[in-house]
Amino acid sequence: MSYYKAETVREAASGNWLFIVSALAPHAEEALKRLGKHVACPIHGGKDGFRLFKKNFLETGGGICNTCGPRHDGFELLMWLNNWSFKETLAAVGEFLGVEKQLTWEEKKQQQNKVRPQQRQTQAACAVAGAARESVIPIPAQPHVQQEPEPMQDGAASEDSKVIPLLMQKSKPWLMELQEDMERRAERQRKYSARLHEKITQIWEKECLPLSSECNEPVRAYFQNRGLVFRWNRIEESDSLRVHPALSYFDEDGNEVGKFPALVCAIRDKAGQVITLHRIYLTQTGKKARVPEPKKMMPVPDDLTVTGGAIRLGEPKSGIIGVAEGVETALSAFKATQIPTWATVSATLMEAFEVPEGVHTVLIWADKDKSLTGQTSAHALEARLKQEGIKATVITPKLPIPKNGKGVDWNDVLISQGTEGFPTAQRIYASLFGGFAYARA
Repeated sequence: MSYYKAETVREAASGNWLFIVSALAPHAEEALKRLGKHVACPIHGGKDGFRLFKKNFLETGGGICNTCGPRHDGFELLMWLNNWSFKETLAAVGEFLGVEKQLTWEEKKQQQNKVRPQQRQTQAACAVAGAARESVIPIPAQPHVQQEPEPMQDGAASEDSKVIPLLMQKSKPWLMELQEDMERRAERQRKYSARLHEKITQIWEKECLPLSSECNEPVRAYFQNRGLVFRWNRIEESDSLRVHPALSYFDEDGNEVGKFPALVCAIRDKAGQVITLHRIYLTQTGKKARVPEPKKMMPVPDDLTVTGGAIRLGEPKSGIIGVAEGVETALSAFKATQIPTWATVSATLMEAFEVPEGVHTVLIWADKDKSLTGQTSAHALEARLKQEGIKATVITPKLPIPKNGKGVDWNDVLISQGTEGFPTAQRIYASLFGGFAYARA
């Protein structure tokens, strides 16, 4: 029985996921119309439990449910939305895109057996026709007239577009507008990415200043509001936090909204190389800036990967470090235990964290989420590190999640309970090493 080849269907789907999801999962239309924004989950309902990945959605698809976790591409997304198997999803996408099916070996053999008699008949007919042509007076060939190319119709796909023209003709107007807008954004992103290395170096090396600089007041106030008051010389050892007095903030369309004080964090790889920058935009009084996304990570250059990286907050002592998701959470654990704790920025990146050379023990300060996202990622990291021969333990807040909250983290513990809400370093290491005492620096 003929089948769809996965590689062929994936290639055809790239650039067309807006049309595919709209057609095959109409119950996700709200998420498509508000691409990248939190909306009611098409499976669980509610108000804001689901969003589609805006970056690269045209090429790859994908989204995330706060309850079920991420669906990394369009195939995983459709399998989840429609309760389909991969085979069913592949067939539905292939049929929608008009992809040609592959023949099985048995079908190819049967087809060859049918073709051979036809070939013999055709050869005989050609022989007869050839003999007849020898007796016919030749007619002079007519001069070739080059045809003018037909003008492109409105709504037709451009030469560089991956969109199948038939899909464009069948699509709803709002979907076409969204597709065109996404393609314009992608083109701007390509141009931006071409000079990304230069941009990262410019901001980090030439525009940012040390934490101890005179313009640090907004960042100092931001940390103070979160109970993070301690000497910064140990944080500056790893040189991953700097301040920017007036960093430009750009909206989704690439327009500059304004300039704001910012905490700029270097995400470094296992070897310590700066991969990209994470930015927290602030007001002069240390509040989060009133912009759509006050916390934003810069794109990652094409020749690098952020997977495995972290924001280094202090240098490991005696082969021991902690890891947490957010900068504020990591600094809270550092303050309470005096154990350098690095920030992975997100739960997804926490799972992929790569331990630097010389580290034999990792404390994983997990976020406590209603969706279990933080806890799941923390335990996934713990399991992997143990397989690699590294001691690891997950530490989760005992603080209850507020009724209307999505979760709590260790900075919430620090603000509400102080350092007394944390297990002591001695207690942690007694459980890990059977009485080993960690010397507080």
